[in-house]
Amino acid sequence: MDQKPDPRKILAVMHQRVIGDLLNLIDGFYSNIEEALFELAFRNKDEDQQRRCFDLMRELRYRRSNLIEMFAKHMHGGLKGWFSHDFEPEVEEDPEFTRLAASMAKKCSAHFTTLLQNIAERAAYGTCLYMDRANLPIGPFQIAYNFVVSCRTLEFDEQAIEIVQELFGRFVLDRMGGVYGDCNRCLEQAGYFTRRELDLASIA
Repeated sequence: MDQKPDPRKILAVMHQRVIGDLLNLIDGFYSNIEEALFELAFRNKDEDQQRRCFDLMRELRYRRSNLIEMFAKHMHGGLKGWFSHDFEPEVEEDPEFTRLAASMAKKCSAHFTTLLQNIAERAAYGTCLYMDRANLPIGPFQIAYNFVVSCRTLEFDEQAIEIVQELFGRFVLDRMGGVYGDCNRCLEQAGYFTRRELDLASIA
């Protein structure tokens, strides 16, 4: 009898690879956000706003490693989400964080709908656990939420929040297509099917 690879091992390896790819993207994001804040300060005639931009730039530069480490920690914690929907997250869900993350993830979720759905269905086939593409441990919402949580101690004004949202979308979420494509291929090669593939196989 043909035995498929252990889904726990497959999903764990895939999850770690995604985190590695994300950390590279996050590093680029932090480099670009410094430039954007400098430009905002340069354009702003209000000295208080300029000072806030420069203070935030310095804080981000000083705490960059810690912020990235916290983001990675929350992403690592999400591994359990592939195998159980009952695990307790390390950080209690916050309605405002949820709103911000949903707003940041909306475009990416719509753009990669098919890939995310395929990943959810293949993972469900391997684990026999229902997967919702909107709540995948590596999905756009969860990535955005973990990022927002990692930055919860920073004080962003409205303009800075808009810059952060736009740049996180551009330099992280919009670049997840190749990562999700690799995840889909990884699960497909492991022998985990989508519902459509199962339907076609039953007809053949």
